Amino acid sequence: MLKRRYFTAEFKRQLVEQTCQPGSSIAGLAQAHEINANQLHKWRRRILGTSRQHAGAPSELIPVTVVPDAPMRPPADDLPSGRIEIELGRARVSLCGRVDLDALHTILSTLRSR
Repeated sequence: MLKRRYFTAEFKRQLVEQTCQPGSSIAGLAQAHEINANQLHKWRRRILGTSRQHAGAPSELIPVTVVPDAPMRPPADDLPSGRIEIELGRARVSLCGRVDLDALHTILSTLRSR
């Protein structure tokens, strides 16, 4: 039968303080002290009065600027012209001139599913 271990309030407080240090790992600290990480989480909730938040500096909002995505491909007028032939099983697709990539994707997806 396993012997129940008891930890002093001071030990618990010191260990919880270590979890508040930048870069600390609750799992790593628990493993180093041979306790279950869930137990350390319980001590944190009791001592710090937090549920799932990281104890330490209060959360701060930071400014964010939303920038539209850059175009993924050049406009159709800038695309080079040419010829592409694709064979998928019994299907053959021939493309001449400038190609609409969205339409090509739809065609190939449809052929691939057959």
